[in-house]
Amino acid sequence: MSLDYATIHLCNALLNLSYGGMLLALWYRRRETHLLLWAASLLLVSAAVYGFTLTRDSVGIALLLTAVSINISLTWAGARALDGRPPFHWTLAAAPVATFIGHVVLASIGARTGANIFTTALLAINVAVTGLYFLRQGHGFARKAVGWVLLSYAPVYVVSLFLDLAYPDSRASSILILASDFVLNNAFVVGLFAIMEEQARDELRRLAVTDQLTGALNRVGLMGKFPDGHLLNARALLLADLDHFKSINDTYGHTGGDVALKTFVDRASELLGKDEFIARIGGEEFGILLATSDVNDACWRADQIRQRLAGEPVVWSGRRMALTTSIGIAVASGSEDLLAVMTRADDALYRAKRGGRNRVAA
Repeated sequence: MSLDYATIHLCNALLNLSYGGMLLALWYRRRETHLLLWAASLLLVSAAVYGFTLTRDSVGIALLLTAVSINISLTWAGARALDGRPPFHWTLAAAPVATFIGHVVLASIGARTGANIFTTALLAINVAVTGLYFLRQGHGFARKAVGWVLLSYAPVYVVSLFLDLAYPDSRASSILILASDFVLNNAFVVGLFAIMEEQARDELRRLAVTDQLTGALNRVGLMGKFPDGHLLNARALLLADLDHFKSINDTYGHTGGDVALKTFVDRASELLGKDEFIARIGGEEFGILLATSDVNDACWRADQIRQRLAGEPVVWSGRRMALTTSIGIAVASGSEDLLAVMTRADDALYRAKRGGRNRVAA
């Protein structure tokens, strides 16, 4: 028993249709743009694959090849959406437009083989660029695997070019692409689901170490920056406390208090550099790790934070909310336990509050 050309196309189309339907159903539940774009790409290529059995007209073939190119561009657009970037960019339209125009022009002058070679080369370039995007942007094993799967399509298209040249009246080129697509497309779709699983795990890990109100690290997240016994070396720790926070809650309500907490994190974060962190320790108290071991530098940096907060009242719900903070500073001596440094910083914070608040102490 053997399968004819049309049956192979139909099986491939049904495979893409089923995968596209799965992603579409997932999009319906989650309403995430990348899912819709990936579903659209697979549904489009499903229609295009079967469409090749229905027409031999040069314009029809050009439209079907353009649909395959759009499928690749939609895959790239989905990855951009997953990364939080605008999904569409003018460069994504370049390959589909060139595919259609190039095939129609070459076919119209009787160079049908040349038209097939030109458009197949464009497909190879488009899928290779898309694969490189998956490899170079983002992280994770699944992301890299999908990138390599997409890159694997490029040599398939290149080999099909040679088959078109060697056997211009044969369907060997099309059969090679269809057979390869059966294998690679399965790996591609499994990779997409694996990417989403990795993303979900990363989000759970992020939530476990993040304060949900302010977006700063929580206490666990701060400790996690120093897994080796939570030892500090050449670091300064600031403990900051919003002054009169109970009065803020009483005056502006707990929503106003939340705004005050988020404002402090936003303004302090503006003054932090690489490898410097802010964490909400609890309530209105924050820990800030600076990449300095000089106490004078740490005091200057802390005072910058204090001035940044006090220098501009927060306008909230039509009212002006004045905010100040007291900051205690401790610099790690050698490799010192984080909790020990926190104790010394807490003592300094107590002195700053006892001295009248809205000040820095070390």
